[in-house]
Amino acid sequence: MKESQLLQVQAYDYLIDLIKKGQLKYGKIYSLNQMAKEAGVSRTPFRDAVLRLEQERYIDMYPSKGFALHTMTTEDIIETYQIRNAIELYCFKQLSFHFDTARAQKYYVKLLKKVEKQKEILNSTHSNEDFGRKDYEFHRSIVQYVGNESMLEIYRRFMYRIFWLNVTSFSRKGRMEDTITEHLTLLDIVKSRDLQDLESLIEHHLTTAQDINLQILAKREKN
Repeated sequence: MKESQLLQVQAYDYLIDLIKKGQLKYGKIYSLNQMAKEAGVSRTPFRDAVLRLEQERYIDMYPSKGFALHTMTTEDIIETYQIRNAIELYCFKQLSFHFDTARAQKYYVKLLKKVEKQKEILNSTHSNEDFGRKDYEFHRSIVQYVGNESMLEIYRRFMYRIFWLNVTSFSRKGRMEDTITEHLTLLDIVKSRDLQDLESLIEHHLTTAQDINLQILAKREKN
């Protein structure tokens, strides 16, 4: 790999890390030159990394000013849940189809542990972000189970949006409790191999979260 490409990857990883850790703030415009300096790379590969992140809708570019965190739109929300529904339904079905295999059993236990962690957060800090992080891990695990790297890469590209939409939906009173119930019911249905109920619950689970986010966005825009 050429040096310029390596520097672009370095800049991209640097920015992704800042975003994941919540160190970039909404509504603030960041200077390309200043951020490139802090990342320890030159302006050109840093700008290329920013353009890539703009294509992935992590950030928005402002010509002659810099860049800012991407503000979620109605289209972003609907698109994210459409992608999730398509991928996760397939993956949950695969887990159910092959439930008797050692790999499926391993991931079933892994998913149960994620739900237990969510229960702990609910009963202690009640942190939207911590609960949302475990929720992302729960759903990512089912995609990891299938072992399709291309599918997993698509899912990872939506990680930022999925995580923050999770956090927003969990601000709604009672949504954490409902999510735990829905996760446990999902796993019971996977075990019983009732694919019709599985499809219905996944659609309900994701549509509910989508609708909460759309309602919150509409209220924010109105104000």
